Amino acid sequence: MNDAITRLASIIDPKRISTDSDRLDERSWDALSVGRIHPRRQPEMAVPVCIATPVSTEEVRRIVLFANSERIPLVPFGGGSGLMGGALSIQPGIVLDLRNMNQMLEVDTEARSARVQAGVVLEALDQKLNEQGFVLGHDPWTVPVATVGGAISTNSIGYRGGVYGSMGEQVLGLEAVLPNGETVRTRAVQKSSAGINLNCLLIGGEGCFGIITEATIRIFPKPEQQLLDALLFPSFERGYRAVQQLFLRRVTPALVDLGDDHRKFPECAVLYLGFEGSREIVLAEEKVARAICLECGAERLPEEEAQRFWRDRHIIAKRFMAERRQRRDRGKDGIYHDWVHAALPASKVLSFRAAAIAIARRRGVRVQESGLWVQPELFSMRLGVEDRVAREGRLVLQETVDELLQLVQELGGSMEYAHGVGVKLASLMAAEHGYGFEVMRQIKRTLDPHNIMNPGKMGF
Repeated sequence: MNDAITRLASIIDPKRISTDSDRLDERSWDALSVGRIHPRRQPEMAVPVCIATPVSTEEVRRIVLFANSERIPLVPFGGGSGLMGGALSIQPGIVLDLRNMNQMLEVDTEARSARVQAGVVLEALDQKLNEQGFVLGHDPWTVPVATVGGAISTNSIGYRGGVYGSMGEQVLGLEAVLPNGETVRTRAVQKSSAGINLNCLLIGGEGCFGIITEATIRIFPKPEQQLLDALLFPSFERGYRAVQQLFLRRVTPALVDLGDDHRKFPECAVLYLGFEGSREIVLAEEKVARAICLECGAERLPEEEAQRFWRDRHIIAKRFMAERRQRRDRGKDGIYHDWVHAALPASKVLSFRAAAIAIARRRGVRVQESGLWVQPELFSMRLGVEDRVAREGRLVLQETVDELLQLVQELGGSMEYAHGVGVKLASLMAAEHGYGFEVMRQIKRTLDPHNIMNPGKMGF
């Protein structure tokens, strides 16, 4: 491996190759904590051989060619905020730290697009766009940490996804280096019928099929008006029916966040709604939405509650930045937490929720919160177990999560809508896709016969 590092130093500046033990440790993990991994499926971890920090697509291409010839695994690393272990080092290899590829190459306000390198942090891009009267449509909790390439690789979705869609839906064109060192560039247009859309090979691909180096994404004019509401419903079911009515009436909130966090509002559910865009449309939609909610039994909470929610929505990311190493070890104290983020047919959400509560109760797992995000079909649950003595709570919790996700699949849903698969959900990919997973594996084998691109992720 020392010889390999020496040869790598002839490809890129040796100053951008690191073997520092602390840096290797930090870049070997993302935001997946040990307590959220099924104890019977926990992968063996490996110390990376080194960290390479390229600054251009050409340097990425050279590193990929080198890794392919030497059969050395490559793990792309952006902000390291992924929750599923998509950036874990489970084989000795090269961590490709893309954060120095952070150039904003072109902002075309007339075309409503921006071309940027993959390592650009979402918050920095949004701030740059604000200076020119535009906003970034992608607004997840990880905005201060996550990079453009990472968000595309998991096809994540943000707080304002109701208007702007997921990160993948905002992609116009991509540049990526494939495992054989070839560079693919797709045309940055909204619509094409000239063959299959190769962007889809990389959106949600978690770096298994190629390494995204540049992206051209849709940008949006700053909204003329923004309105926020917080509404309290007597039950989750009443809140869900209100959200359903909003969408049946074709009202389009930028923000939909319905939750039944009993620590704050016992036996009730709170719906946060946000509207933004042209003043006349925002005022009209907010008026219709409020009337629908009141008809379904809601009462308006003080405006400060809605403002607090919006103001604090990124706090968790800032905590993550300050406590990155501690987050890895969560669960070692016998207190375990996990989340289910499932996409379901809207007609199945309430029945799934009732069944999930019963399953959790039978297994001795607490349902700490359930809710919707962005639209009626995107359902989430927060689960918890405390077991400071026998320390079997982790297994109990993960077996419960597996049972819930299998039920999601039986109901025609998808086991994850925002965070990708990584190592955490890899074992469920075959059940999720059927023969479609074999199609993905054949594509992977064709493009990456030596399996150097982020091996072990997504079941590959």
